[in-house]
Amino acid sequence: MKLLAVLPFLIALSVPGFAGLATPSDEKAVLAAEKQYVDGMVKADPASVAKVLADDLSYIHSGNKNQNKAEVLADITGKKPYTDIQTKTTLVRQYGNTIVTSHEMLYFNVNGATSHVTVSMVWVKTPSGWQMVHRQATKIP
Repeated sequence: MKLLAVLPFLIALSVPGFAGLATPSDEKAVLAAEKQYVDGMVKADPASVAKVLADDLSYIHSGNKNQNKAEVLADITGKKPYTDIQTKTTLVRQYGNTIVTSHEMLYFNVNGATSHVTVSMVWVKTPSGWQMVHRQATKIP
């Protein structure tokens, strides 16, 4: 009987935990932050990229190299690693103040190589706006 009394409360607490489509305004804001990140990476503009990366960022490359925010920014300071980054597909899911984006992407490196990867990014809504807290890429064979 006690369980029946608390069951509605437990269900109500669990509802926000389910993934849903992102609200249009949040999805638009995250996709704008992603565009700023991509444009900043292609232009080798660490100041622009820094604005959308969280201080406690975990950034995992498709080759399993794990970097923090300072290391990601150092990689684009004074050198241009990419000539272009293209997003082929996008899926956006929202969990309260967290949004997960998944993409199929092409990274065109300045050395002529192209990386075809799936990339997942985790974005958290902060007082400074949406910031990337995690990114992980996996090579597509």
